[in-house]
Order: sequence, then structure tokens, then C-alpha cells
Amino acid sequence: MDRSFRTQFNFNTISAFIFIVLGIFLYVIIPSQIDKPLIQLAVGQFNLSPELFPQIIAICMVVLGFWFLYKSFSIDQVNELKNLDKEAITNVIVTLVMMAIYVPLMVNLGFVVGSAIMILSMSTYFGNRNYIFGALISIFLPMLVFVTFRRVLLVELPPFPIDIYPLTNWSLI
Repeated sequence: MDRSFRTQFNFNTISAFIFIVLGIFLYVIIPSQIDKPLIQLAVGQFNLSPELFPQIIAICMVVLGFWFLYKSFSIDQVNELKNLDKEAITNVIVTLVMMAIYVPLMVNLGFVVGSAIMILSMSTYFGNRNYIFGALISIFLPMLVFVTFRRVLLVELPPFPIDIYPLTNWSLI
């Protein structure tokens, strides 16, 4: 392999290939992943399929991936990952583990409780020592997001388990 090509082939080039492959993959699987609507409301002669906008995004991802691939060969980049210290690597690993734990917490305890636990534990790990303020923020923010998504945007989030029983959704508005 030519030495000049190896110096131009860098992390950005690999990222561009990943974007291109991911965009093509998404474009191919989108029709099988989106259900057909039960009722189609056609305005005039316009009848847009539900796959249209996700496929446009996938096409844009492929186009931008090719542009990124083209630009990546002109980027002179030094691999900074080799210079990371053990603390930075530990912080990334701890964050990934906390996010992996967050998913079952959110599903089993609900969005608000799972998010509050995750926010409090991550903020404490990364240096917050004002536990009262941290607890208030970790409860207030998920509640605000939950209410906004459920009441304003009408998006379902995992409720607190007690909400599933007879007193449905009594705890948060």
C-alpha cells in the first residue's frame, strides 16, 4: 500500500464508510420497519407514504457520507486516542456502563425514576458534591421532560410502575 494513501486513510475515512453503509442499510430496511397507517388522509392529490421522510434522511446520510469520504482524504489528522490517560478511558467506560444500566432501570422503574437515578449517579461520579441540589435537579428534569412528552407532544414514555395499576397516571399530571 502506498505510504501517502495510508497517511490519508484516517479515522474520518472509516467514519465516512460507516455512514455510507448505515445510510444504505437504513434505506433498505425502512419499508419493513414502518407500519402502514390504518387511515390515510389524502389532501388533494398528495398521498405521501410513511416511509418517505425516513428514506430521505437515509439518502441524505449516504450523500453526506460520500462527501465526508471525499473530504477525509484531505484532512491531516493525528490520532489523539493514543494520548488519552487512564482517567479519560475510565470515565468513558463508566458512562457506557451507566447508560447500559439506565435502559433496564427506565423500563422497569419508569422514565422519571430511572432517569433520576441515572442523573444523580452520573453527576455524583463526575464531581457533584451538593447532593440536595443534585437530587432536586435529578427529579425535576425528568419530570419536566415526562410531562412535556406525555402532555404536549403526546409521546408515550415508560410510566412509573404504580401508574399502570388502577390509578392510571395519577402521579404525574
